[in-house]
Amino acid sequence: MKKISKPILTGISLIIIYTYFNNPTAITSSISKIFSYFSVFFYGGVLAFLFNPLLKLIERNKKIKRKYSISIIYISLIVIVSLFFSLLVPKLMRNISDLLANYPHYINSFGDFVDKYRHLLPFLKDVNILNELLLIQQKALIFLQQEFTFLFSQFLGVTAKILSLVFSIIFSIFFLAKKEYFHTLSIEILNLLFSSETSLRICRFFKRVERVFLGYLSGKSLDSIIIGIIAIVGLFILKVPYIILLGIFITIFNFVPYVGPLIGILLGVSIAIFTIPNHAIFVLIFLVLLQQFDAWILEPKILGNSLNLNMFWTIAAVTFGGSVFGAIGIIIAIPGFALIKELYLLKLETHNSNN
Repeated sequence: MKKISKPILTGISLIIIYTYFNNPTAITSSISKIFSYFSVFFYGGVLAFLFNPLLKLIERNKKIKRKYSISIIYISLIVIVSLFFSLLVPKLMRNISDLLANYPHYINSFGDFVDKYRHLLPFLKDVNILNELLLIQQKALIFLQQEFTFLFSQFLGVTAKILSLVFSIIFSIFFLAKKEYFHTLSIEILNLLFSSETSLRICRFFKRVERVFLGYLSGKSLDSIIIGIIAIVGLFILKVPYIILLGIFITIFNFVPYVGPLIGILLGVSIAIFTIPNHAIFVLIFLVLLQQFDAWILEPKILGNSLNLNMFWTIAAVTFGGSVFGAIGIIIAIPGFALIKELYLLKLETHNSNN
């Protein structure tokens, strides 16, 4: 079989680019249609990709056979998901409903608190805090109504795809159980289509993808969970209400560098201002110290310098990923940019050594 040469690849790439600029919907619709046929294989491969390091860890350190190791992983996953939906989700929903029900009371209490200390803040003399807060409340309720309507429609769509999720999990188990076979098959296909040098480069590329993405996602997940648990414990000690809601928000937003921790602080302080205004300053100090602990001690300890992205490229990655792929794009864009930087430096080093 004749291998695909660089001119052919270049020609195919130019045709795709030309088609995209002239009729972009043709490519996107075709990709979506093809993806719908193979989505269960794709999601199964992603799950296998994420669980493979854990499988290797159990097999290597615990000396457990593969079928039992896979059983341990998926049973643990089912238990964790079940506990999350049975314990945390009901409390989260109660937090949200209670917050919405008591919001007018919190508005009035905060207005009284501001009136009590208005003489210390001259710039608030001519500001009607109550009217401003009621206006914010109206906008917030409209926003929440729209978001809950959207989430409900998405929930209906998700329930219709439960069968697809089940098949994806089944295929991920197959991929993990026979991963050596699929690895060998992939190399054989690459060797049939490309030269040995190109095949080797592609294999090295995917090795780098695995190292960068899995290293970042696993490390950042562990870091965010630890910060979320510490936040829940600290807010409980400070007697801040809705700690489950705040803990989940802080955990999620901790995935977003620089901006995410700031949003978590603002959410925590906002809840404290409306519910326990006299202790809001202590909540602010605690959350700021927590994020400084994460930035200077915990995150470097877990992630190290694996990404090695400065602030500009990190913010650029978050902005680009969020605008193109949404919430998932924010998470995967950072290791994606780190991978591009690593490949660029490798190419630059090769170029300089050749010259």
